Amino acid sequence: MGMGVLYGEWLVTWLEEHQRFAKETTHSTYSMAVINHIIPMLGSFALADITEQRVQEMALHWLEAGRCDGGGGLSRKTVHDILAIVKLSMKAAQKRYDIPVTPMEIRLPQQESVKRTEVFAPSELQGIVGAAMARLHSKSMGILLALYTGLRIGELCALQWRDVDLVRGTLTVTKTIQRIYKKELKGSVTSKMVITPPKTRSSVREVPLASTIAPLLHGFTQTNDCYLITGSPSFLEPRSYRAYYGRFLRRAGIAHSSFHKLRHTFATQLIEGGADVKTVSDLLGHASVKTTLDLYVHPQLEQKRKCVEMIPSFT
Repeated sequence: MGMGVLYGEWLVTWLEEHQRFAKETTHSTYSMAVINHIIPMLGSFALADITEQRVQEMALHWLEAGRCDGGGGLSRKTVHDILAIVKLSMKAAQKRYDIPVTPMEIRLPQQESVKRTEVFAPSELQGIVGAAMARLHSKSMGILLALYTGLRIGELCALQWRDVDLVRGTLTVTKTIQRIYKKELKGSVTSKMVITPPKTRSSVREVPLASTIAPLLHGFTQTNDCYLITGSPSFLEPRSYRAYYGRFLRRAGIAHSSFHKLRHTFATQLIEGGADVKTVSDLLGHASVKTTLDLYVHPQLEQKRKCVEMIPSFT
């Protein structure tokens, strides 16, 4: 009976049911993917026709030409996320309508090269620290905190003074702030700001403050309900803080780069300084050590040479 149900119709039903159990941010992501990518390409097929071969073809299409603006393909991560939604929704459909389970082992082409994580050069770090110290206020202090703690921009924007313990020299990450978008089937898009727990359990963490940073915080008014980068009970959303960060870099004479580069620089300096990967992973709030290894551990030739020299001599 359920085999003739259109996949697009089922996706609408599935999204409505999913909304009752999922975080608002997760449901927003699912809705955008379903409405922008899955329904337009697969919605007109019956559930029985959502086969591994068809989804495999769609995965390659999304990689090559999946952007809604016609500007090329989607990122591998986005395609992986879309495929996860297809699998989840089909699994639910198979359970609902008691139809045969369709195995889906979708493969994506291997990447030709792995892009190295970008970090600030030592001279740029000096420029950032110098510019922040020359005009030290709540917003510039936030940039120093990102550089010395590795906080994500959403975590930093959600950080309140109640989360900072200057006696113990730590800050606690318990929430993040982001703008979420909701798209209706008719095409209208709305958005709003939400403050939620971080996306994974590992992201809730306590981070020690470096001895170079902790004393600077003593000079600020420390009111529990105030946000650290605004010094007031009103938060600043990430995109506004990114705009400030861009102006900050221009004034410092440093080429524009993503805010996330501060986090990458923090992690890379720890790894190169000899910190163990598990500790770095915990400080960053990664869900697994593998994420940290993949992003930051790229041994240099001399490190490799030292390793191979550990092999006993033949003589």
